[in-house]
Amino acid sequence: MLFIHRWFTKRKPSPKSPLLLFDYDGVIADSFEVYFAEFTRACSELGFEHINSREDFLRLFDGNLVAQLVKTGFPLRKLRSLAETFAPQIEAANARVKPFPGMVETLRQLSASHPTLIITANASDTVRRFLDAHGLSGVRGVLGSDSETSKVKKIRTARRMFRGHHAHYMGDTKGDMIEARRAGAVPVGVGWGWHDIERLRTGRPTHIVESQQALLALFQNASPRHNAATPGREA
Repeated sequence: MLFIHRWFTKRKPSPKSPLLLFDYDGVIADSFEVYFAEFTRACSELGFEHINSREDFLRLFDGNLVAQLVKTGFPLRKLRSLAETFAPQIEAANARVKPFPGMVETLRQLSASHPTLIITANASDTVRRFLDAHGLSGVRGVLGSDSETSKVKKIRTARRMFRGHHAHYMGDTKGDMIEARRAGAVPVGVGWGWHDIERLRTGRPTHIVESQQALLALFQNASPRHNAATPGREA
């Protein structure tokens, strides 16, 4: 019995393998210019011209997109019309969207070692077509706006799907960092997306990676010990 007691007290818990959850726009897809133009055009068509600058648009991603739109004064009754107007424009514009240079290979390497999902405010089918076009077969699934508008709920769903793993959410906006933490995932801010690094810091990410090489390095020897970084620590 003494031997058993010593074995249990000295045994270290097995490290959990990372579950990698990626935002799409601004992390994988270099889509800002295309979406900014189409979104502001849709708002103008609906008679809502408040959002007519880059800063106005970027501010929508300081939190949940729907909540931020309401905060700007966008009428709730028009949100459905906005979605219906915006969706086909974005679907057509998506053909012009390209992945960030090197991101396809980075995703291939990461998804070969760790379960990888995409959690996005974009439409699931749009993202799947993009993945197919660029040969990204290693991504296990896409949870888009058609399944749920809240990233918090989608991240929690992913965590339930992979209970034996430690979830990390890679995002490029302050809102991504806030929602990831609220959902129980490690928020990882990427420095090549829509929000700059200073703005990302205000969302209190656990890690900030300024390059894809730093992102790869973060998960090379990932374990619970590596996830205990201080807010804003740069990899």
